[in-house]
Amino acid sequence: MKILVAIDGRPTSRHAVEWLARQHALFGAAALTCLFIEPPPPLRAVGALGADPGMPASPGVDAPAVAAPLLQILREAGYQPTLDARAGEPGPEIVQAAGDGGYDLVVLGASEGGLLRRTVLGSVGRTVLAASPVPVLIVR
Repeated sequence: MKILVAIDGRPTSRHAVEWLARQHALFGAAALTCLFIEPPPPLRAVGALGADPGMPASPGVDAPAVAAPLLQILREAGYQPTLDARAGEPGPEIVQAAGDGGYDLVVLGASEGGLLRRTVLGSVGRTVLAASPVPVLIVR
């Protein structure tokens, strides 16, 4: 079995990783990949809409540093996780990775945003549920 777990450093992704760690008896032989997606910096989006192109870009995120504690939790549980770091919109990137990688299951942490945040920004979970070619498990 191949499992793709989306991580981003927020408590929701840590919760999903901790849940997987507790399920080692069920998924122990699984090949586990942690997928870290760095969303595009907001300033790039503003620049695309005609703002001053001389605006400084937001600094990137150090994916290995953010992922290290989560990978450690999985290693301590007995898994041998790998890290796949990408840039782009999280929902579509997770769907693309799930299909391209031949995964059997995608695991996500439940959104912690309120109604307004989910309405305005969209929901990664909703996007993945709607378009994933493989089953999706959302951990609360």
